[in-house]
Amino acid sequence: MNPKISQYIDELKKYNETTNIYSKTAYHHLNFHIQDCIGIANIIPPNTQTILDMGSGSGLPAVPLSILLPHTKITAIESKGRKARFLFHVKQTLSLANLTIINADINQVLQESNVTADVITAKAFAPFKKAQPIATKAKKKGSILIIPISPAQYDTHSESPPNHTTFIKHPELNTYYLVAKL
Repeated sequence: MNPKISQYIDELKKYNETTNIYSKTAYHHLNFHIQDCIGIANIIPPNTQTILDMGSGSGLPAVPLSILLPHTKITAIESKGRKARFLFHVKQTLSLANLTIINADINQVLQESNVTADVITAKAFAPFKKAQPIATKAKKKGSILIIPISPAQYDTHSESPPNHTTFIKHPELNTYYLVAKL
């Protein structure tokens, strides 16, 4: 595993000892979530210059993307102060110069600023029908939205796929990525 990703996991667990940012009972799922984020990084188009992560939480996928795509500008928007403080801590500790953190409500940010991105991610943010109209507010020409989904969600969406969407199966995990043109 990438040494910076290992350091991120260590920082998350250490920080989580005093401030709840990730369920301790879910630590056994952490490797899955890291691999899921690596899967997202692997499907990011090569010409991508900007990524917006909606509802970054404890940094999944914003932090792994920032590590794996050091020449891509990543913006992480997180409304919860305790989680945003952790993101600022990780940015400084891991020297992630390409990571920008905004501690505010996503709707407010997109209404009051001109934040746009080539790729918008929404891992554990909201279902597609809720995430897509929000992501559309940050689109540029050619933007895409990537949402990791479970096999059950894949079954639901693939029966009647939303317009301009494709599905990519993770090569190792039992998960899919819904990729929507915005």
